Amino acid sequence: MDTRSSRPLRSANPVGDLLRGWRMRRALSQAELAFEAGISIKHLSYVETGKSAASREILLQLATALGLSLRDRNALLEAGGFARLYGERDLSAPELADARRAIDLLLRRHEPFPAIVTDRRWNVMEANCAASRLMTMLLGQERMQRPLNHMRMFLAPDELKPFVENWPIVATALLSRARHEAMAAPLDEALQSTWRELTRLPELPALRIEDNVAPGPLCEVRLRKGDARIGLIGAVLTLGTPQDVTLQELRVEMFMPADAVSEATLIALAAQEA
Repeated sequence: MDTRSSRPLRSANPVGDLLRGWRMRRALSQAELAFEAGISIKHLSYVETGKSAASREILLQLATALGLSLRDRNALLEAGGFARLYGERDLSAPELADARRAIDLLLRRHEPFPAIVTDRRWNVMEANCAASRLMTMLLGQERMQRPLNHMRMFLAPDELKPFVENWPIVATALLSRARHEAMAAPLDEALQSTWRELTRLPELPALRIEDNVAPGPLCEVRLRKGDARIGLIGAVLTLGTPQDVTLQELRVEMFMPADAVSEATLIALAAQEA
């Protein structure tokens, strides 16, 4: 039996395929991309068709014109036979010590209000005391011993959903954001895998997500457990001009009280622990 047909085929022109794919996703013509990158249309056409190789500098110019993430820029350079330009280190690496200090300061200064740090797959990497305190109150101490995923916490039926009074609104907003981020990184297999897992959660298919509509910057979450009611408005912060893949993909999720009662409740929770 000939098994060659079952093997994945490698493109003879990986750089051209990547550039053409990204250009089509950005709805750019060759002329438009060439103009933005500062190269000739003929040169771009030759690179896309494999008639001409692109230099490292040209690939970086094209990556900038396409607005590619650092992860995708590395992939484009590797496809062209060049070494990666941007590192991808663990957040605990000594090289990221300054960024880590800045993130820790953000988390501490946001007390007594919740704040978390997530990676590109929405896994919770860090949480300030207020966030840990609130999640422990809602989910219990035992649940806090296992890894947390920001999206799954709100979208899964056995996590925060029973405590979210406006769950359909929150779930729709989060799912829209998750899809937007997944569509922006189609080559990121790890992210795509997490996205597929989210879409298989119960009740999500019934939510209406508008096509081609960017998610809003803010979303109010109404939490309730027993007599405690807390309204939160979340905002997402990213690190400016990072030169590391890990740092570019980090998100600092900061939650502010939606009203005076919620603010007083969060302050009271912090005082109980003091």
